[in-house]
Amino acid sequence: MSKTCPHCGAEIADEAVRCHACQNWLTPAVEQADKPAGFLETLLFAWFLGVYGVHRFYTGNIATGIAQLLTLGGCGIWAYIDFILICFNKFKDGKGRPLRNYSANTGITIFVISLIPLALILFLLFTLGLAIAVAGANS
Repeated sequence: MSKTCPHCGAEIADEAVRCHACQNWLTPAVEQADKPAGFLETLLFAWFLGVYGVHRFYTGNIATGIAQLLTLGGCGIWAYIDFILICFNKFKDGKGRPLRNYSANTGITIFVISLIPLALILFLLFTLGLAIAVAGANS
């Protein structure tokens, strides 16, 4: 015998407590006890405290959170890669589940907005390099 998942309509076994297709819990008590980390919270932790690995601790990735804490997010590069993965819903929690309440519109919009300070930093570095080159050529 089988039944259908109330979340996605996939056929599941009668004794199943979690849908194999959409990974949603079938009983509310279990869902409340063990649910994946939220998308927006993880995204904000990654943006503001990513170099300290706070988003990794929040999602249950403790070992990699400690590694990020000790390396300051891989000098910021690892933290920014995590931020991009979260924006595009490719980041998994400590149990390998996707983040809860993902919104593609929010993720992509915040990613595009995050490019503004990155572009500004690159522009300033380019301008500084150009100024040094011109000053060196004049002397």
